[in-house]
Amino acid sequence: MEYVVSDPARITGLLAALQTHWRLEEDPAETLNRTFVDTFDWSVYLSGATLEWRDTPPRPSLIRHGLDQADAPLAQIAPAPPAFPADLPPGPVRTRLMEITDIRCLLPMMHIETHIRTFELHGLNDKADHPADHKAAHKTVAHLTIEASRFRDPRGGRVGELQVRVRVRIEHGDEDHVKATLKDLMGELGIVSAHEPILLEALAAAGRRPADYSSKLDFQLEPETRADLVTKQILRGLLTTLEANLDGARANLDSEFLHDLRVATRRTRSALSQLRGVFPMAVVAHFKEEFAWLQQITGPVRDLDVYLLDFAAYRQSLPAPLGADLEPLRDFLLAHYAAEQRRLAHALAADRFTRLLTDWRSFLQAPVADASNTPNGARPIQHVANQRIRAMLKRVRREGRAIRAESPPEDLHELRKSCKKLRYLMEFFQSLYPQGQCRALISLMKGLLDNLGSYQDLAVQAAHLRDLAQTMRDEAQAQTQTATLLAMGALIGNLLGRRQAARDQFDRVFADFLSENNQLAFRNLFDRQPSP
Repeated sequence: MEYVVSDPARITGLLAALQTHWRLEEDPAETLNRTFVDTFDWSVYLSGATLEWRDTPPRPSLIRHGLDQADAPLAQIAPAPPAFPADLPPGPVRTRLMEITDIRCLLPMMHIETHIRTFELHGLNDKADHPADHKAAHKTVAHLTIEASRFRDPRGGRVGELQVRVRVRIEHGDEDHVKATLKDLMGELGIVSAHEPILLEALAAAGRRPADYSSKLDFQLEPETRADLVTKQILRGLLTTLEANLDGARANLDSEFLHDLRVATRRTRSALSQLRGVFPMAVVAHFKEEFAWLQQITGPVRDLDVYLLDFAAYRQSLPAPLGADLEPLRDFLLAHYAAEQRRLAHALAADRFTRLLTDWRSFLQAPVADASNTPNGARPIQHVANQRIRAMLKRVRREGRAIRAESPPEDLHELRKSCKKLRYLMEFFQSLYPQGQCRALISLMKGLLDNLGSYQDLAVQAAHLRDLAQTMRDEAQAQTQTATLLAMGALIGNLLGRRQAARDQFDRVFADFLSENNQLAFRNLFDRQPSP
C-alpha cells in the first residue's frame, strides 16, 4: 500500500492517529540514493517498467519495477549503474533488459535522494476499542515507512522536493483489518493513494515527461494548410530529432545516436528534393548541398558501426576455426574506429556545421510570405502530397518492372532509393489519410525495402571487406595474416551467397507489391482528391 502526502505537516497527525490503534516502534532513519536509468529512447519505460540503481552498500543493486506494480520487482547486484545491459553479470534484470535493448546505452534519467523513517506497528494499543492479549500486543502487524524525497535532474539540472510517500507492508494474518483501518485513517486525514511511480512525479516536477524522445514521424497535419507551412513544420521536427542526437553522436555514447542523426538527415534531404516548388530553388539547392555534406562526413563511422555490431554474427556464420581467425579484423576495425570518431566529433564541432544548423533553423522559423513566389508554396498540402506520392509510386512501378535477371546491381540500388523516397513521403503525410490504410501501405513498402536493403548492404559489405583485406595486408596489421585473410575470404563468400538469396527473393517480393489488391489500395488512398 502506498500513499502520497501533499502537506508534510499531515505526517504528525498521521503518526498520532496510528498510535490510537497500534503501538509504534521507530527504527533508525536511513538515506536511500537512487539513480533511475533508461535508454535515450525510453525502451525500458515503453516496455512497462522503471529501472533504478540503488546505492546501498555493501550490496548496491539494480531493480526493475513494473509500472502497474502487478508483478514482483526483479533485482540483482550491480556495483555501479551499467553503461550497457551486456555489462551486467548474469541475472534476472540483465536477461529482461537484453530482451528489450542490447545496443543502446543506459543513461541517468533522474537522481532521487530519500530520507526514510521506518516504523513497526505492534498489536492493538490499550486505547483501541478492541482489547488485545499480551501476545497480540507484541506481534508486528505491519511495517510503515515515511519517505521524504528530493530530486535532481541530470539533464536539466533542476532540483526540488517531492511529495512525501507513505508505504505500508502488512504482515500475513491481519490484512483485512489493517487495510480497513488505514483506509479510514488516510481518508480522515486527506491522504490519497499513490497512482504513479516516484520517477514520473520527479520528471513532471522537472518539467519533463517520459518517452520525450522518439525518432518516429508523427506530424498532425490539416489537408487545407499551405504546403510551405506544412513542409517547414515537418523539417523543424526533423531538425529537432537531429539536434537531440548530436551530443550522443559526438560522445559516441552508443551507435544509435549517429544512426538517428543520419536518418533525420536523409529524411531532410528527401523532403527537400521531393517537395518541389514549395521553396525557392536557390534555397533548396544550398541546403541540399549542405545536408549531403553532413551525410558524407557521418558515413565512415556508421559503416564501422555496422561491421562491429554485426561482428558476432560474422563469426557465427563461419566454422569455429575460421570464425576465431577473424579477431585481427575486429582489432583493425576498432583501431580505425577511434580515428574516424575523432574526425566526426571535430566535424560536428566545426564552423560549417554550426553555421548549417543556425541558418537552417532561421529559415525554418521565418514566417512565410502572404503571397508565395513558388509554384506549390501556397497550394493545399493535401494536393501536393497526393501529387508527389503518385509520381513516386509511378517511378517505383516503372523501375521495378524494368528489372530483369541480367539487370546490374545499380538498377536495384536506384529502385531502393525511389522506394525510400516514396516511404518517406507516406510517413510525412500519413495523418492526412485514414490511419489503418496508410500504415498498411507503409508496412508494404518496408517489406520491399527490407529485401532491397539486404541485397545492397550485403554487396557493399562484401566490397568493403575486400578493400579492408588489401589494406590490412598493406599495413601488415594481421598477425596471422594468411589465416585472417582466408577467414575474410570465406566471410565475403558467405555475404555474397546471402546477397544472391536476397536477389532471388526480389521477384516474389515485388510481385506482391504489384498485386492488384495493393495497387488498388494505393489508388483509393492517393487518388481521392485529384490535384487541381
